[in-house]
Amino acid sequence: MKSRIRSFVRGTRGQSMVEFALILPMMLVVMFMITEFGRALYQYNVMTTATREACRQAVVAGGGNYTAVADSAANAILTAGHIPLNSVKLVVSLDTNFDGANLHVLKVTADKTFDWAFKGPLTMSGGAQVSKTALNLHAETLMHAETF
Repeated sequence: MKSRIRSFVRGTRGQSMVEFALILPMMLVVMFMITEFGRALYQYNVMTTATREACRQAVVAGGGNYTAVADSAANAILTAGHIPLNSVKLVVSLDTNFDGANLHVLKVTADKTFDWAFKGPLTMSGGAQVSKTALNLHAETLMHAETF
């Protein structure tokens, strides 16, 4: 009888299940953070590609319609990247005396606030609340424009 009790007390059946139950919440949090970081990096990459393509298209087009050409090129990239156009502030500007060197430089910037997947407040143990801070994504491209 003593050997049965001793084997029951010292048995390891269910140990893996308990360890998994303890580790699972931490694993899920880490996986969620990796996913959110990936989403933010993807959106930043799309915005950078949009500003680069808009700047290139506008410099190649030259003339007075460079703003419309840049807007069109950037909007096409943002739409293809599934980023809502109303969430991105796109600015196209031409500096005719860049750095005092009489260089014509076209600058395209895009700004967006990253939307977190988790919308609610974060409550820590003990009742303390952590406010979510916005992640501002900013992409900028400068190109020398010889045709202006």
